[in-house]
Amino acid sequence: MPHQKFESSTIKPRYSKGRISIWGTNSVYPRHPWIAAWWSAAFPGFGHMFLGKYLHGFILIIWELVVNNLSNLNMAIALSFHGEFEEAKAVLNQDWVLLYLAVYLYSIWDSYRCAVEIKKSHILSEIEDAPVTPSDVSFFDVVTLEKRKPWVGFIWSFFTPGLGQLYGGSTVVGAFILAWWIFVCYKAVAIRTWLNSFLGDFDSALKMVDWQWFLFLPSMFAFAIYQAYVSVTESNILFDIEQIRFLRVRDENMPKQMSIEEDSTKVIATFDHSPFVEIVIHDIEKLGVPKQNIVALPVENLSSQTHIIDTIHRSDGESVLDGAMMSATVFSVLGTIYGFIWDWGPIIWGLIGLVGGFLLGLLIEVVIRKKKLNLIAKRKSEVIIEVTCSATLQEQLIKVLKMRKAMGYVVMPERSKL
Repeated sequence: MPHQKFESSTIKPRYSKGRISIWGTNSVYPRHPWIAAWWSAAFPGFGHMFLGKYLHGFILIIWELVVNNLSNLNMAIALSFHGEFEEAKAVLNQDWVLLYLAVYLYSIWDSYRCAVEIKKSHILSEIEDAPVTPSDVSFFDVVTLEKRKPWVGFIWSFFTPGLGQLYGGSTVVGAFILAWWIFVCYKAVAIRTWLNSFLGDFDSALKMVDWQWFLFLPSMFAFAIYQAYVSVTESNILFDIEQIRFLRVRDENMPKQMSIEEDSTKVIATFDHSPFVEIVIHDIEKLGVPKQNIVALPVENLSSQTHIIDTIHRSDGESVLDGAMMSATVFSVLGTIYGFIWDWGPIIWGLIGLVGGFLLGLLIEVVIRKKKLNLIAKRKSEVIIEVTCSATLQEQLIKVLKMRKAMGYVVMPERSKL
């Protein structure tokens, strides 16, 4: 969650927290440097995309596809795992593989370095309380910060990589992932291999598949699912940060509360961070309640429990899916490599490796953390609204609160004066 020291709204920040545009949503969210480095090791460019450095990521991914293919590196790796070392050496194009090493190491090193620098920038943006524009309207698109469900992005990318990114509002990233997935699947003859595998014709599947291109797919598939989940989670956090700042600045600039009439009533309601918070404030003002009699402030939640799956109701970024998806990637690649010599073929074993690696990584994360984990994050009170108004408006006020999805409300009882 965002930093707790919010400064004056008059400060013009030097460090940005995030940006939305027709190209998508991006944020300076602190990511773990070692996880960024690991994704770069799995596939150059992925670590930079994980950090939100998409241009660097696109360049390195295209480089990986070109140089790896020209050097026959994937084929050599697969043959080496099969124990066919002489064949691996013979198939490897040394002229291209020697060009591969420096850029591969740079990708790992630079993603780690960038993650460290982004963490510093995030801290400075929090100190300055940098604002975030919540919407951008252009001829091509209408882009808004909104609360989405991370697991929906996860599922859409599972069906077709890129769709989860498009769901999360990342237009360019989603289009790029979708295009690279279609291209690599075509070159690997992956769709017909998939079809024959599930029909049980494993011999035909093995004859038609292109090993060199097919070995790109497990890492691409796992990362697309993971990145869709992470990007939606971080977009939700950016929404919370923006609304928290709005509510604090609103309260800072609010004039003193008007004198309270004898027949007045006080109603307190709680909300999730959502557009309904700002809509309900406007609706209450339309009832005739002075804006200074409406106090709306974010709640500082004390819970620090870790959740396996973030939801739209709690997006704190503290899930345990990092290790699970890293393990899933490793075992998916191994399942695919050995699937070329095992019964059932690379498709089935790749999926078995993906699921099995995910569960194994999740188990290891749970054991290492040694603390109670909740499977799904539960709802929490995120905003509290206190309204002081005439008693005659009480029923209308409660109706508005219900219509705008309040989590709950209470009408404060009157206390007799001594």
